[in-house]
Amino acid sequence: MARFAIKTLEFDKVKSLLAAKAGTFLGKQAVGALQIESDFGKVKALQEETAEALRIMDEGKRFPFGGAFNIIGDVKRAELGSTLLPEELLHIQTTAEALRAMKEFLAANAEMAPALAEYAGSMQQFARLEKQISSAIDEHAEIKDNASPKLNGLRTAIQISKNRVKDKLDSILHDPNNQKYFMDNIVTMRGDRYVIPIKQEYKMNFPGIVHDQSGTGATLFIEPLAVVNLNNDIKRYVAEEKEEMERILRQLTQNVGQEAAALLATLEIFTKIDVICAKALLAQEQHAVRPMLVLNGKVDIHQGRHPLLNKDTVVPLDVQLGEKFSMLLITGPNTGGKTVALKAVGLFALMAQTGMFIPALSATLPVFRAVYADIGDEQSIEQSLSTFSAHMTNLISILNEVKDGDLVLIDEICAGTDPNEGAALAMSMLEHLHEEKVLTMVTTHYSELKTFAYGHEGMENASVEFDPVSLRPTYRLLMGVPGSSNAFNISRRLGLAEGIIEQAGKLLNQEHVHMENVLQELDSERRRYESGSAEIEALRRESEQLRNALAYSKAEFERRKNDMLRKAKEQADEIYRRSRRESEAVLKELRSMKADYDAKKLEEAAEAARKKLNKTLSEDAPLPEGAPLDAKTAKKGLNVFVVSLGKNGLITDVKGSEVTVQVGILKMTVPAKKCLLTKAQPADTSGEPKKRKGFTKNTAANYAHQMFVAKSGSAKQEIDLRGMTLDEAIPAVDKAIDDALIAGIGQLRIIHGKGTGALRAGLTAYLENNRFVRKLETAALEAGGSGATVIDL
Repeated sequence: MARFAIKTLEFDKVKSLLAAKAGTFLGKQAVGALQIESDFGKVKALQEETAEALRIMDEGKRFPFGGAFNIIGDVKRAELGSTLLPEELLHIQTTAEALRAMKEFLAANAEMAPALAEYAGSMQQFARLEKQISSAIDEHAEIKDNASPKLNGLRTAIQISKNRVKDKLDSILHDPNNQKYFMDNIVTMRGDRYVIPIKQEYKMNFPGIVHDQSGTGATLFIEPLAVVNLNNDIKRYVAEEKEEMERILRQLTQNVGQEAAALLATLEIFTKIDVICAKALLAQEQHAVRPMLVLNGKVDIHQGRHPLLNKDTVVPLDVQLGEKFSMLLITGPNTGGKTVALKAVGLFALMAQTGMFIPALSATLPVFRAVYADIGDEQSIEQSLSTFSAHMTNLISILNEVKDGDLVLIDEICAGTDPNEGAALAMSMLEHLHEEKVLTMVTTHYSELKTFAYGHEGMENASVEFDPVSLRPTYRLLMGVPGSSNAFNISRRLGLAEGIIEQAGKLLNQEHVHMENVLQELDSERRRYESGSAEIEALRRESEQLRNALAYSKAEFERRKNDMLRKAKEQADEIYRRSRRESEAVLKELRSMKADYDAKKLEEAAEAARKKLNKTLSEDAPLPEGAPLDAKTAKKGLNVFVVSLGKNGLITDVKGSEVTVQVGILKMTVPAKKCLLTKAQPADTSGEPKKRKGFTKNTAANYAHQMFVAKSGSAKQEIDLRGMTLDEAIPAVDKAIDDALIAGIGQLRIIHGKGTGALRAGLTAYLENNRFVRKLETAALEAGGSGATVIDL
């Protein structure tokens, strides 16, 4: 990247904003040395790292930078053999803890941030070094007593010796015979020796070593001879303590030196993470977006905001470049925002290529090989390059170095010289840049360049908007519309006399006046178009909203319909599966029961019984006990056993094939064939007939069980009535219901077909009044639909 362009665009100020977001001193230093990448793959990787850090922060998580210090110098000195101070070792320990915490944090968020997690794989942990330092140095950077057994013993000995000295001196101070010698009744220290203050006139009466005297000379500080040896012991212990402490520090420093390379490498990765997080934090503050990186050289900025201006007051910028045209000429009044637009686009490119997000609503950018900028008018923040010679020097340097894939930004091209010559030079330079396919943005006041852009394919005009009513710039960039300098309007607003302005207008040549009039008419047409376009856009948005609402309603209807169909199908499938399971269970039970009884023998026995019964009836003989009744044999007053209830009763009334039976205090109507003849039995006190030998409930139950086995072998879960009349179908249905009840089948499917619907209607009316039918409903689609009826017995 061109260094002069980076300085001109004030990219260092953007880096200062970024450095303020760094969590460590090393991170802030690294931001200052941030490199602008020009390789597409590297820039894409940088953007992905920023996106991952922002993703983690948006989850409410924070990167653990606490406790990290700039330990690079200390670690390097340890590697060279210098002894580190306790405070320096403490900084290394807390930094090692921060490195470990960061490694664990990145590994824990590997799924959300895989690119950052790769850094965790390269970071090392220093648990042993952490433990070694923390066991020897406390949080106040003091060496602990238990840093070594020898140090602990020495400090204990020092304390014991100090206590002995104090005790000895206290005994001297409190001796009544010595009170007249003391200036003050206190123990103090001179150097590293314990002393007591003695009056000058008694120095010969108090044996000891004089270490100091007061300013007036009236007091001498004497070490009594009785504590000289004790003080010597303290001094010896202190010397040994110092030597042991130095040994401990040397050992710890040596341990750091052994880990120096790994520490510095891990700290470097830690610093990279800090810079990445600073980019994410700045993106959050600026409401920035990740730029879409493209290979086709297209620039498309929507609602971009200059990163160094107040985001609440700056006017958003829309810029397109590189798709239909590679050169954009911006015209318009001074102080209208042309320079800000150039700098914003240049800064967007540099920010994107360092991994920063763009303060815009959306941004599409290529990865430029280099960015060149010549911005040096009176609005330049750092310096002024407004003279023609300095301006031309920059342009010559740019033209000599620029290549395809670069971005060139030129403010007031070839200004500061004769307008005709300057315009001609400018057109020639622009022609050269256009032939080199360099993306170029240029601001100018030359009217010739506006028509020059109109006549060249791949060039486009743009202007900064000026409000003719308020006579103020709006700072909006208008693509495709050349602008007027509005020098007369601005001068009028600033207070220039109207007569001078009118005279200046007369001095303009007619061609220029015509061009300005055309531009003003174009601007008026544009405003009318924008007004109508805004109304059309509002109608379009309203139509779009209605269309979306309709589409949503339709989709919701389809979803609900599909849900209902799906649930219905699931319910039908479940009913079918349940029926299959129940049928299989019944059939399995029937087969098991059939295996226990010889069906052929039962049928032979039943046939013999029928013949015998017919013979008996033909002879008009009384029915045998246990014989089933029918419409002919059922008579009022007969004692019967009701099979379905398992109880004895008395027939009180006969109506066709049905009889009314008194069972205890209850009366009920049952089919005659459900009653078995039994002998009269006297009632007990409870009103129930007494049991007697002969035909009992067990006898009837055995007979019923034999009938059940016989019937269950032929019972079916469905009956096909298609082709029958209603009169033919009803007896068949009755028989099927009887067989199903005897066999214990709870559900029966009646197939009647669709046809004219008469058979179905007649059967429905009959079954609704049949007391053995609990419920009936149309069969599921896969079970016959309206051509079959399912009844629950």
